[in-house]
Amino acid sequence: MTAPHRRRRGTGHELRDLVVRVATDLLAQLGDVDAVTMRSVATAAGVTAPSVYRHFPDKQALLRVVVAERFAAFTDELRTAADSAGEVPLLRLEAMSRAYVRSGLHRPGHYRVLFSATNAGAAGLGLDPDTEHPGAASHRALLDAVAACVQAERRDVAPMLATELWASLHGIVDLRITKPDMPWPDPDALIDAALTAVRAAAATRPRPQEAP
Repeated sequence: MTAPHRRRRGTGHELRDLVVRVATDLLAQLGDVDAVTMRSVATAAGVTAPSVYRHFPDKQALLRVVVAERFAAFTDELRTAADSAGEVPLLRLEAMSRAYVRSGLHRPGHYRVLFSATNAGAAGLGLDPDTEHPGAASHRALLDAVAACVQAERRDVAPMLATELWASLHGIVDLRITKPDMPWPDPDALIDAALTAVRAAAATRPRPQEAP
């Protein structure tokens, strides 16, 4: 009987990158951290399980890298979009919001890894209680962008506005991924609607006149 074909290992970095890519694809397909195994990753990569363990001591270590790398790339997209829009806070936030939706729709598998995979929280990834979740940086980028838009005296509402905006952007992406046949409105129109509350909070109000 012919032995199953195994991929040549190549260099350490090449194998590590291959394993991370394969694990990312598996998590995107299966949608559940518990459904991914080191053996399934090795099989999909065409290597032996010991080869995977040389780079990652266990599944949680591997999936922490998967989630961290995907969140880092996602956050970089948001920040790059904001920086390309210049210095006006509202324009930066608009660009960031459009980049969020564009990223999710162009790479639905990666988006699913970040926001739809089951058991991908701190416990599922084996994060230390004092360790920040890999997604915290993207949340902070959006929160900072919203806070920069609103008037100083209303800065306390920024967390709520950022959460509402994030929920709306997620809905725009997730509904299109899961229900692609529905007649959804144009994404840009929905993004504009999602930004309404932030724009209202950013509006300049006349200062009360001082008494003579």
